[in-house]
Amino acid sequence: MTCLKLESPAKVNLHLALLGLRDDGFHELAMVMQAVDFCDELVLEPHSGLQLHCEGLELANDHTNLVMQAARLLQEAFPERQLDVRIRLRKRIPLKAGLGGGSSNAAAALMGLNRFWGLGLSTEELQTYGARLGSDVPFFIAGGTQLCFGRGERLEPVAKPAGGAVLLSKRMDVSVPTAWAYGICREELARAYLKGEQAFCGSRQALRRGEMVAALHRGDMTTAGHLLCNQMEGVVTAQLPVVRQNLELLRQAPDCCGVSMTGSGPSVFALFTTVDTAQAAHRSLFGRLKANDIQAWVCGLREDGVRFC
Repeated sequence: MTCLKLESPAKVNLHLALLGLRDDGFHELAMVMQAVDFCDELVLEPHSGLQLHCEGLELANDHTNLVMQAARLLQEAFPERQLDVRIRLRKRIPLKAGLGGGSSNAAAALMGLNRFWGLGLSTEELQTYGARLGSDVPFFIAGGTQLCFGRGERLEPVAKPAGGAVLLSKRMDVSVPTAWAYGICREELARAYLKGEQAFCGSRQALRRGEMVAALHRGDMTTAGHLLCNQMEGVVTAQLPVVRQNLELLRQAPDCCGVSMTGSGPSVFALFTTVDTAQAAHRSLFGRLKANDIQAWVCGLREDGVRFC
């Protein structure tokens, strides 16, 4: 096969709640995740052997990279096949930023290699493989707007609102390891955690039937923006005041519907009704963002996740 090219998008969390601890030690989550048009690029090319080359940001090319882990996982699943490829990963999405870049890259690798190698795996099978690599990987295979439960791998689609955009921003000298953030949350929030599947089930149902999902279904970005919620935000900003400063700066954006941290941070975002209003807000804040060493990107909301180009 000749080369294949894929877009590997970032995500934001419109809602993120830590319900409690599961029997396996992971957090039980209730989230609304949204894919956005801020993408890395994966290119698959014929090659003798398995090779990964990363461009754009400093990133390991070895077994620690989720792209390589995805390729090895499929090779192990099909040991009778000679599965060779060169993968070029062009990175734009910052690392350890709460934007899901690594999980998105893994999803792109699974989807791309499935086609490149002619494996014939279904979307559901790819999501099963993806869940073995990371909790957010199945989301990027499905994309769009999703309710995400369990560790994040249990998906229920939500109608993507018409239009809508975000202004993403991140202090380029600040990163947040996900494990560290969840560990701090466990220390700070444990007393309020729910216990048991019945309590978890009630919270899932409340989110399904809640005003956030209703607002997204009817395309009401203003209400959705007012309801943005990330339970990790208060914990992370207490440890990293620069994240709070970034949030406060975005709140000054004209026509902003709401502001929140995404994932475990440190990236934050402002929600807008249109790309045009997001771009206007970016222009109005540009000087202050630059003065605070904050990089920002305007992104539309996607109806899909990983996409073949």
